[in-house]
Amino acid sequence: MTADTIPGAAHAKALDAFADALYDLLHERAQSIGILDIGIELNGWHVDGELMYSTGPDMGFTLDARSGECRYCELLPGNTEAWLDEVRGDLLVLDAEGDELRRAVALELLAGLLDARRPLLKRDAGSGD
Repeated sequence: MTADTIPGAAHAKALDAFADALYDLLHERAQSIGILDIGIELNGWHVDGELMYSTGPDMGFTLDARSGECRYCELLPGNTEAWLDEVRGDLLVLDAEGDELRRAVALELLAGLLDARRPLLKRDAGSGD
C-alpha cells in the first residue's frame, strides 16, 4: 500500500471519530427507521457501511473522505450490490472537527441514504410480493 491508499495518523483519527459518530447516530435512529443491524468499517480513505433493515431493501454506502462524496447501494442476495444514482457530495469528514460537525455530516450521509432507499420502498410496495 502507498501513502495514497493509507491515511496518515491525523486523518485516520478524523476518520475513526467520524465512523464512531455515524455509528452512534445510526444506533440512535435504528428503531425509528427500521434498522436491525449496522456494520461500519474503515477501508483506507473510505468509510463503508451496511444497514440491514427489518423490511424492505438492505442498504450500503461508501464515503470517500478525500473527495467528500458518498455513494449508496442496495444490498442484494449473494453478496452483490446494485449501485444507485443517488450521490451526496460535500461530506467533508476530514474538516469536521468536533462532535457537532461530525454529527451534521453523519446526518447528511443518512439523509442521502434514506433518499436513495425511498424509491426502492415504493418499488417493493408495488411489486405485490
